[in-house]
Amino acid sequence: MDIPVLVINLDRSPDRWDGLSARAAELRIVPERVAAMDGNALQPHERKELDVRKFQLWHGRRPMGGEYGCYMSHLRALRRVAEAEWPFAVILEDDADFLPDFAARVEACTRLSPQPDIVKLYNHRTKGFIHKVRTDVGDSVGRCIHGPMGSSMGYLVSLEGARKLLARTLPMFLPFDIALERDWAHGARVYVTQIPLLKPASRTSTIGGYSKTKFPFYMRLPTALFRGQDYIRRALYAAFN
Repeated sequence: MDIPVLVINLDRSPDRWDGLSARAAELRIVPERVAAMDGNALQPHERKELDVRKFQLWHGRRPMGGEYGCYMSHLRALRRVAEAEWPFAVILEDDADFLPDFAARVEACTRLSPQPDIVKLYNHRTKGFIHKVRTDVGDSVGRCIHGPMGSSMGYLVSLEGARKLLARTLPMFLPFDIALERDWAHGARVYVTQIPLLKPASRTSTIGGYSKTKFPFYMRLPTALFRGQDYIRRALYAAFN
């Protein structure tokens, strides 16, 4: 496959890198490792470009070190795409596994017209899927009315898409998987495949558990208002763009 494949991997997780490299080799893919930022190794005051107050209001809990590291690691990978000026690249987290026809299907996504800036290759849910275009190998690609869809495990990004995300997704005030989907906010055209091109190789997250960071329900009214507004914007954008 001619498209560069970048894999975000923590220095303390060499087993994940080895596993993904072996799975990629089966498809004759040679991935490039992007050293992930270990957010859990940083003190809160070291988390630059993080709007803590906005995160708490709009997401209803305290940000975790692992979430910050994940966000900044994806931006590090996007920066690599922009600096190399690759027309397209695939960015993966190190718990991704490939379906056998991955290469042909992802290459077909680069030939779509009109061309999306980002095509998400895996989601936790795709409720309310609206078909927009079909690839020349048969994948239905579109948007979802319902969301967030969850997961930033893998996506195809164009050079222009990488530049838009780098310019318009800082400071951080949401987890990366949610921020990535908000094309009406950052301006990069995001589509999803109805049928995934990837599957999880592991259900164990390196980010950590969320339950202890969540605020009591009476402190989450601003979160409910933000999510309601975002839901309406998502549905309208999916239907009419």
